[in-house]
Amino acid sequence: MFEADNLLDRARLAATDAERETLATESLKIARDLSYNDGVVRASIFLGEVCDRSGKTVAALQHFLEAESKLQAGSPSMLVVNRTLGDIFFREKLNKQALRYYDEVLKNAPQDWETMEKMGDLSLMEAKFDSAEFYYKKLIFKFKNEGNNSRLVQIYQKLANAYDQRGDSGKSIYYYTAIERIIETYGTAQEKSLLYNNLGRQYVRDRDYTKALDYFRKAELQCVYIPCDYPEVMYANLGVALHNTGESRRGIEYLLQARDILFSRQDWAALADLEHLIAGVYHSNNDFYNALSHNDLAIKYARQTKQRQVLANSYETAAEVHHQLYDFEKAYAYYRRYLTELDTIRLEEQVRQQRVEQQRGLLAAAEGQIKYLIARQNFKDLELQRSLDEQERLKLLNQNLALDAQRKKDEVLLLQKQKEVDDANFRQKTLEALQAKQKLRLAAQSLDALRQNNLIDSLRRQETIERANRLNDSISRAQELERVQRETEYQRRQEATFRQFAYGIGFMLFVILGILGASWLFARRTNRRLNAQNQQIQAQNKEIEAERHKSDQLLLNILPDEVARELKTSGYATPRHYRSATVLFTDFVNFTRLSAQLSPDELIDELDECFLAFDEICEKHGLEKIKTIGDAFMCAGGLPVPNDTHPQDAVRAALEMLDWLNRRNRQNQRAVFHEMRIGIHTGPVVAGVIGKNKFAYDIWGDAVNLAARLEEHGEAGRINVSKATADAVKHLYQVVPRGKKEVYNKGLVEMYFVEI
Repeated sequence: MFEADNLLDRARLAATDAERETLATESLKIARDLSYNDGVVRASIFLGEVCDRSGKTVAALQHFLEAESKLQAGSPSMLVVNRTLGDIFFREKLNKQALRYYDEVLKNAPQDWETMEKMGDLSLMEAKFDSAEFYYKKLIFKFKNEGNNSRLVQIYQKLANAYDQRGDSGKSIYYYTAIERIIETYGTAQEKSLLYNNLGRQYVRDRDYTKALDYFRKAELQCVYIPCDYPEVMYANLGVALHNTGESRRGIEYLLQARDILFSRQDWAALADLEHLIAGVYHSNNDFYNALSHNDLAIKYARQTKQRQVLANSYETAAEVHHQLYDFEKAYAYYRRYLTELDTIRLEEQVRQQRVEQQRGLLAAAEGQIKYLIARQNFKDLELQRSLDEQERLKLLNQNLALDAQRKKDEVLLLQKQKEVDDANFRQKTLEALQAKQKLRLAAQSLDALRQNNLIDSLRRQETIERANRLNDSISRAQELERVQRETEYQRRQEATFRQFAYGIGFMLFVILGILGASWLFARRTNRRLNAQNQQIQAQNKEIEAERHKSDQLLLNILPDEVARELKTSGYATPRHYRSATVLFTDFVNFTRLSAQLSPDELIDELDECFLAFDEICEKHGLEKIKTIGDAFMCAGGLPVPNDTHPQDAVRAALEMLDWLNRRNRQNQRAVFHEMRIGIHTGPVVAGVIGKNKFAYDIWGDAVNLAARLEEHGEAGRINVSKATADAVKHLYQVVPRGKKEVYNKGLVEMYFVEI
């Protein structure tokens, strides 16, 4: 974007229009490639202004229409574009188109006074006087409030001239009178002189020569105080008015004064007209000598300045004078010259009018065609942008899914690690429980040993007591009994300590068994979560695979299968040379004329229906569609996968296309495109993918150019093939030689028609 803006800034600072156009064209190309709409608009408007200034009207129209297609209604730039488009059509006298664009301007900017005045001017040209007055009266109200008398006079003057040309002298004088009130109040002597002169001429047209003379004298009086810009005009008007009021002698004096002024300026063109006027005055007074003398000067000056109409009028006057002098031979000769000049004038006017009408027709047709091409390009750009957006969306979706899958994998790994930790803890707890169990077993064994020892000690004590009872008569019974009680108390304490130890070991064993149960439950729950996560990851992997399949399918819709696979594998596709391929071109007959009858939407629908059918035919016969160029359809056989049947495939496809178009014309009475030409050539080509961001499969080579030329030199409803294609299919189809035809940049090329 920066590069496009920088180039446009450099274009604005360039010294010549040629340099401006070159830089701005480069800026526009970059902006289009980047889909940088703001850059396209600014570059198109700038190029339109440069081309309009250079007289390239069609190019200017194309650029402004492209800018219009990218702008929002009501935006400031749209107002500029609509105003300029209106000016272009206004200048070319295409009033309906100009009115349409000016009307759009006024809808969004009702106070655009300049455009409102142009609407009034256009209404006058279309003889819509009520509409013109509607617009002009708004301007009159505005200029009156502003006190802008000079602009007010201009509007009144336009209305006065318009009604004068219409022949409505009453309204014309009404507006002249309004001008008179303003000029006499605020105007200068020079403006008053001009006004009085115009009013006098208006009364001359009404044949009110007395009033006309009064105003001409007022104009002359103003020239006493100021130097007049065109005194010869004032003198001529006075001369004519005096002559028509019966003062021919004084009138001729004024006319001769006007002649002397023009002669001193060497204004031969004006002199021719004035000399003829003087001759007419003398002729009306039957002064034939002076009439012929001045008329001869009029003829001389008219020839010198190439004024055919004045020359014709002078020949007519000479014929009338000689006829009245009974010199019929000269009268006849001058009359013949008069008729010859009239025929020449009429012929030149017809040629000029035809040229103007042709130029207007071309410009009007160009508007429709340019709008169609822009709409078609915008449609393609939109489809491509949608495709790129869909690719980008799928790419982002794949990335998100991949990230999500990676996150799930990380969670699984984390859970697995947690499971390993839990398993280790479980094993540790199990080991501790086993150790406790072992200790408990050892404690039980120790308890059994202690019980046995106690039993032995008890037996020993009994034996000792019995022995004491039997043998130790000297020891008193009380002492022996006290010793036995102490031993019994000691044994009781030993048993209580052992029971406490046994209870502690039992509680510890119970706790260990509880921990083992909880660990088993946790491990089981963890395994369930891992199984659920694995199932979810498998489902997401399936979804990722489906989206990847959609993305691959979208790429296959844009590019051939082999090229798409290569592009996916390596990131680029290498152009390949094919020693033999067959290229087919189609083109609708009278497309430009027929498209002008349709709206852009109708035209696109019509082409879409035809091209969709051609796409299906190409796919059926193994041809690769390359592209469409306006109403032209291009496809090729033998690529990207080479084969040996591509010439026959192309001819079969061409025959089916013609058959489909004929059936459509019979079934659809509203069909517009009834006929088409087809050209086919077989030869070597290079094919591959062009572009960095917007991929497009295309083919290049001399075979492509020759196939296009064969289509151009074909006939409606016929298949025109080259010798190479004819040789390849002549064993299957009847081919009729057409001889050699001159082809641009190719010389003589042998051509054949395939018989249907």
